[in-house]
Amino acid sequence: MKSFSLIMLILLVFSSFSFSQSYYSDFEDGTLQGWTNTDNSTTLLTVDGVSPNLFLQKECDGSNSPVGEMAIINTSDWAGSFPLGPFTTLWGFDLYMKNDNNFDLNIRFGFIGGDDNTKIITPESFLISAFSEWMYVFIDVSSLDFTVIEGENTIEEIFEDIHEVKIFHNDAISYNGIYTEGILKIDNIGATFLLSNEDEDLSKAKLYPNPVNTIVNLKLPFATNGSITFYNVLGGKVLSTTFSSAATQIDVSELKSGIYLARIQTEKGTIIKKIVKL
Repeated sequence: MKSFSLIMLILLVFSSFSFSQSYYSDFEDGTLQGWTNTDNSTTLLTVDGVSPNLFLQKECDGSNSPVGEMAIINTSDWAGSFPLGPFTTLWGFDLYMKNDNNFDLNIRFGFIGGDDNTKIITPESFLISAFSEWMYVFIDVSSLDFTVIEGENTIEEIFEDIHEVKIFHNDAISYNGIYTEGILKIDNIGATFLLSNEDEDLSKAKLYPNPVNTIVNLKLPFATNGSITFYNVLGGKVLSTTFSSAATQIDVSELKSGIYLARIQTEKGTIIKKIVKL
């Protein structure tokens, strides 16, 4: 259902880095997971699709109101302190989107935080062409070069006390989404952090043999609880299992021959590996 864009290929280049996702919304429990309209209502917000590919959908009615604004916010599940510090650096934000509209979408992330409710947005928007199928969106903010819309708190002070996270469509420098009639389809929203602690370096994680026929071995540099999920080249989830040690075996005999991405999520972080099934 979800196809990988060039951005996903770029992400593979960085697969030697380990990163954690302390904030993540996949909607697989059938709920909105804290996402609402900008007035905290849930009018015309639904969870659509078929498990394991459930996603959030917002139908914007075109009115000059929160229901007409092409935007969603989260003031609960994503509120709090983002783990910035000497061992953790914010790398970016990612999500999947599908554009069924007859106009392009220009997607930004916005944040309200700090003691004076400073508003900031990502300086560049991500273009999703009209009638695009599911694609992976990665917005790089590793330089922490946000655009301040209102307020005086520093970026660090804002992320120590996030009150609101916003995803919206607007090519202009603004904290507001465009008011128009249209649809937002969003899935797998995540915040990505680089970890600098070498003892928790997931780049040392191994999947072998590769290529694999029936059983693939996962070896981690430390014992941890986690999960490994395999995605095909269309972005579809095809296999997922959990583990609770530094070494585990996964039966992939039921997978078709081809190239897959394995997303290894642990208590210490997350990494993506490429694997070939014979």
